[in-house]
Amino acid sequence: MIIFFLIVLDRIIYLCSFATGKLIFYIFNLALFTYSVTKLYRALPFLYELRCVLDWSCTTTSLTMYDWLKLEDIYASLYLVKCDAVLNRAQHKQGEKQTKWTKCCSGIFLFFILLCVIWAPMLIYSSGNPTNIANPIKDASVQIDIKTMGGRLTLYQNTLCEKLPWDIIDPDFDLDPHGYFDMYNKNDIQLICCQADASMLWLVPNVVQMRFIQSLDWDMDMDIIFKWVLTRDRPKGKEVVKYEKTISPPDLPKQSDIQKVLNGSANSFRTYNLYAKHLRVTGSGEVRSFEQEVDSVSADLVLNRADFNWWSFHDINSSDISGCGGLKGPMAVVMSDETPPQGILGDTISKFSIWGLYITFVLAVGRFIRLQCSDLRMRIPYENLPSCDRLIAICEDIYAARAEGELGVEEVLYWTLVKIYRSPHMLLEYTKPD
Repeated sequence: MIIFFLIVLDRIIYLCSFATGKLIFYIFNLALFTYSVTKLYRALPFLYELRCVLDWSCTTTSLTMYDWLKLEDIYASLYLVKCDAVLNRAQHKQGEKQTKWTKCCSGIFLFFILLCVIWAPMLIYSSGNPTNIANPIKDASVQIDIKTMGGRLTLYQNTLCEKLPWDIIDPDFDLDPHGYFDMYNKNDIQLICCQADASMLWLVPNVVQMRFIQSLDWDMDMDIIFKWVLTRDRPKGKEVVKYEKTISPPDLPKQSDIQKVLNGSANSFRTYNLYAKHLRVTGSGEVRSFEQEVDSVSADLVLNRADFNWWSFHDINSSDISGCGGLKGPMAVVMSDETPPQGILGDTISKFSIWGLYITFVLAVGRFIRLQCSDLRMRIPYENLPSCDRLIAICEDIYAARAEGELGVEEVLYWTLVKIYRSPHMLLEYTKPD
């Protein structure tokens, strides 16, 4: 809306012939306020460019758009040079030291602004951590597969799991004896307890079971894979996370024990160290066990045979399921990291992290400031002009010729101005003080 208002106001001024083709702030007297507003006007993204493109599109002229932009840039730079000469250099006597007020307003003020650029984002982003909100586990399921060269079968699968907040668990049950979660917020910790009986029936045909039993004879490499599937609300695109562990060979049951269960001569086999009991779900969507984890869960997998067949999971350590009440299936203590709320800022922080945003912001601002302070020597011929009245007069003659429809005169004067800027000697002559 501000850009639209400024463009419309500039067009009204132009049509009323108050200031032909000039920046809208040029109609005011040279003063510190208009000088500062003009600098701000040129610094606003796309505003100056939109105004120039719209001017060229709506005005009868002999200049190309690129030449038009050059002329506007020349006139704007001359205006700023004139302001600087009137506001600063005209009142300064040669050899006079800069006043303390000037040093405070310019030097000290700029110094503190640069400090704010460096430290303020760090304070804002670091204080953004408390704005993170809890991201609890909404759904959990568990699955156990067996894999050989003959294929992969799902033995146990259960989606009937309860998510119990840490606060409601009886403190008499010591589910964290090693203090893994002491440094974490209790509101982010949950106890997940699943039923012992699978929620899916064992519907593998006998023919397939017999072939799989034979594959256990042929293949000495057998894997058992345990998997937790956890669902949260955030971050976007990573709502579902997985913890998957392949059981190490020393902890695997004998292949003959599995064959006996499948052919019906036995009803269970035991597997050690199936999974880590304490898990952490990071804000980026990874599930990690604690490095110092020593309490892994071992269990018996039981194939129940009746009118329908199904698998059961029985933890061999009764203390593991002490806080789960009557649920005796797989359990885990899960800490889910807090994440930013959904939205542009929250999604950005979750993807790039706070440090990534901070470094990007500081580097961008630092690069912008460096561009303003570097290669200042190249601006000396165009900014340190003793007098720019003659050049401003040529620019105003170009605008006047254009307004009167004298496009030939407009172009001649423009190329005269270009010729002056191309020749350092001519530029020196035209900018001598009267």
